[in-house]
Amino acid sequence: MELIYRIKKPEAIQRFLKESNVPFKIISVLDGKHQIFVNQTLKSLKDTVKKGEHLHVFINDEEYDAKIRPEKMELEIAYEDDYIIIVNKPADQQIMVTKAHLMGTLANGIQAYYREKGIKSEIHFVNRLDKESSGLIMLAKSRFIKYLLSGKSETDIVREYYAIIDGILDVKKNCIELPIGRIENSIKREVQMHGEECSTTYQVIKEFKRYSLVKVLSETGRTHQIRVHFSHFSFPIVGDELYNKSRYSIHQMLLFSYKIKMMHPILDQEIDVELELPESFKKFMKENGA
Repeated sequence: MELIYRIKKPEAIQRFLKESNVPFKIISVLDGKHQIFVNQTLKSLKDTVKKGEHLHVFINDEEYDAKIRPEKMELEIAYEDDYIIIVNKPADQQIMVTKAHLMGTLANGIQAYYREKGIKSEIHFVNRLDKESSGLIMLAKSRFIKYLLSGKSETDIVREYYAIIDGILDVKKNCIELPIGRIENSIKREVQMHGEECSTTYQVIKEFKRYSLVKVLSETGRTHQIRVHFSHFSFPIVGDELYNKSRYSIHQMLLFSYKIKMMHPILDQEIDVELELPESFKKFMKENGA
């Protein structure tokens, strides 16, 4: 992979790389020399770069993960550059390969796409979604990029969702701050006194019949966080078969990750990816008089 930085101030290359959290050990070495270039000229760590110049740093490629078999599938790519890719995952698709799901996962599709495009990287998910959820998933195209993104605080990468919940909320805009823990011998979570701290901010967008369309900001991203917080107050998400006993005309959980916003760790520019309300949401709302 080639990292390209635009230099903002005169600086020694070694110092710049340290400030940019680039470990020297990941830089490609050819004939005993680190593969670092400025204006197509090979440079050493002791050289300097000027403001406005572009520093090109080549880092070692990764091997494909042999445990993930490539499977050709239609990926809806919402954003892609040399360092990250953001895809729109459909509902009811597992993200990662497991013993129970060797094929059909998003990872299988990404593996096939990487091989087709010659992207030499393992599968590095930056955020995850439940199998039942749909929407934006971001992957880093190297372990180093994943490391940079993982080092960002929980508020540096904004992830917003649409959800249709069963009920009309008295408080139309609020922040739910309740700890969540796993129920023993179950995949389910619940609000627990000694669970992980969680913060879920929501705003009601539209009410129809007994339902509410809400925008949700998950500020901590715990497993099942949004689902548990709403179901705890008896406002479960429509179609959530794990936390909602009611049945509906639609056989899908109506929780959708529609927005990812962040400052790019290499390009140093804001990335703002936003999708429209899915057809499944519109159909359910129309059927219920919205």
